[in-house]
Amino acid sequence: MPDFHQVLEHIELNIIRLLLLSALGFSFAAQAQISSTVALTSEYQTRGIGYSGNKPAVSASLDWAGDSGAFVGTWVSTTDSFKDGDPYDDGAHIEWDFYAGYNGALDNGLRYGVIGYYYTFPSTNYNINYPEVGVSLGYGNFNTYYYYSNDMISSSEASRYAAADYTFNLPLAIDLTLMAGHSWGEYFRDRDVTGGHEYTNWEIALKRSFGPINTKLSWVDTDLSGRFYNDGEYLRNDGRLIFAVSHTF
Repeated sequence: MPDFHQVLEHIELNIIRLLLLSALGFSFAAQAQISSTVALTSEYQTRGIGYSGNKPAVSASLDWAGDSGAFVGTWVSTTDSFKDGDPYDDGAHIEWDFYAGYNGALDNGLRYGVIGYYYTFPSTNYNINYPEVGVSLGYGNFNTYYYYSNDMISSSEASRYAAADYTFNLPLAIDLTLMAGHSWGEYFRDRDVTGGHEYTNWEIALKRSFGPINTKLSWVDTDLSGRFYNDGEYLRNDGRLIFAVSHTF
């Protein structure tokens, strides 16, 4: 007989599938446009944590976007969070995400959005897939974000993340973006189970396009310290430079 967590996972999967199918239907009904982006980065990081073993990562996305503002897509990347043989090694070498949502704007210029993610890691030693939902508000060059997961990395612990960024449009077609975010919630407080800790991350990024090629040079860092500070090869959270190059078809 399936336990509660299996039932909950089944319900979450059905919700995500329904969201994806609904957004896909809206997109095609509104003359959907298809795009794809391929990228190469010196390190795959998110929210200040490195997830490619301090090695380059390759990623690709496929997106459908409708004139209505609805969208659906998928993104895949190489990943490597643990050294082979590490007792905590989850065996993940590929991250494959699915997402769908809606973006809109008011007459006064205020932008808003909602998005649902389902993060998957094929062929792992144990289940670490999990859902997340997010909302955003923006005006001009300023944006704010809030994300919530009720089952971070299939831990049955909730996580929350809030962030904001501002972009300065500089001469020579260069954009300078300043971003800061904070992660908190039960997942980060239950340290003995998850090994996590609440923390703040920030990023300073310079972006410029050269014809069809987009480039980004970032300085990322976190406030993690003591036994939670990690400047090693895997899951590093120290300050470092990251360079990325991408092309959208």
